[in-house]
Amino acid sequence: MKGVVKLKTEVVSQEKNVIVFKAEIDTEQVNSAIEKTYKNLSMRSNIKGFRKGHVPRKAIDLYFSKKDIYAEAMENIIPDVIEKIVEDYDLKLIAEPNIKPSGIEAGKPLNIEVTFEVTPEVVLPELESVEAEKTIYVPTEKMLEDNIMRLLDTHSELVPTYEEREITKDDYVSVKYSSSIIEKDGSIKTVEDGEKTEIDLGHEDMRPELREAIVGKRPGDTAVAEFLVEDDMENKEIAGKKMRYDIEILGIMNRKVPDLTDETVTEITQSRHKTVDEFKAAIMEQLNAAAERESNESLKNSAVSKICDLAEVEIPESLIKSQKDSIRALQAERIKRESGLTFDEFLEKSGMDKDSYETELDTAARQIVKRSLVLEAIAEANDIEWTQDELNAEIQRIAITSRIDPKRFRDYVYNDRERLFEIAEKIRNRKTMDFIITKVKFAEVAEKDQEETAEKAAD
Repeated sequence: MKGVVKLKTEVVSQEKNVIVFKAEIDTEQVNSAIEKTYKNLSMRSNIKGFRKGHVPRKAIDLYFSKKDIYAEAMENIIPDVIEKIVEDYDLKLIAEPNIKPSGIEAGKPLNIEVTFEVTPEVVLPELESVEAEKTIYVPTEKMLEDNIMRLLDTHSELVPTYEEREITKDDYVSVKYSSSIIEKDGSIKTVEDGEKTEIDLGHEDMRPELREAIVGKRPGDTAVAEFLVEDDMENKEIAGKKMRYDIEILGIMNRKVPDLTDETVTEITQSRHKTVDEFKAAIMEQLNAAAERESNESLKNSAVSKICDLAEVEIPESLIKSQKDSIRALQAERIKRESGLTFDEFLEKSGMDKDSYETELDTAARQIVKRSLVLEAIAEANDIEWTQDELNAEIQRIAITSRIDPKRFRDYVYNDRERLFEIAEKIRNRKTMDFIITKVKFAEVAEKDQEETAEKAAD
């Protein structure tokens, strides 16, 4: 049964964003659905003495209960009923509908009560009346020097220092190590043996167990680190296993950063720039472009924030709960990855009050959901949509940025409806924000003035 057309519907009740419908499927369609179910069972059933597709109804009734047959017929009807109601009433759902069918029976119509939770109504302000702020960012000489130092640092080399002191959490160290898997039965399987490498203990992704094992040691000392590897680790050999690292500290290293000279500039830019002055001018041009993008982003964020403050909408608790669950899951995943702790262990160790955390989480979730609803309402009111070309271009951009084969990534995205919808919605939101800043009024504010205003608000 595909595409229910003979459907009587009526709205039973509507409260806020919850609408209850009553639908009646006529007898002819009920009988058709039941007949189709018998045919499907005839095709699927292996019943001795009958070929598939030629099993009579009486034989099917002997092997399957009426309850199961009618339940399958119901499953075939209901998706089309839901689709029909959603299409006829142009509903935008935010949750799966709650379905209460009456009993299905041959020769009788089927009545279904369906409760939909839909996108709530958003009362928007006149965009032209909104007064936003655009913070003007201006690159400084210090920013220029910092960027140059970072670029030079990427072309630095590690050299031994021959220092005989205790290692700190910010040091680079040269080590020789062996790694092994410790199985649950206590047996040990060697993974690497006698490998040499340099370790940046201050790197944000450094495992805390390794850092703690090495800090405080001296060159010539040995250390042992053990930890559980995450279940989702790409290397399936060690995923979910307990790892042991036996480490010998060979020495403390320093990064030797090259001096800023014309020769250095020519080398690190592959002759695109040949003098220090050319190099500095190119970096400043990039900083100015980045500052302009940041200024435009500040305007977008200010405009959306002001619109959200002025907009009126009753946010459904279901959306808030869903957003809170999403934030909590992402935070738990990050904490597990960075510290190896569970979320509750992290809260306890950090001394964070659970009630305070939940309050902050609720506030954050409400802001995110309201922002999403407001952008959706603006897009709907102004017919803002993404195009196929824009979607393909965005998929191409993500693939190139992530250094993934564009064709393989495109195939992957088009086979993952959630990922495809996520990318499409980001495009639509971006277009909506671009539209917003063409409508609102705004004043330019210097970065320093903005910081002073924020400090006063904090006081």
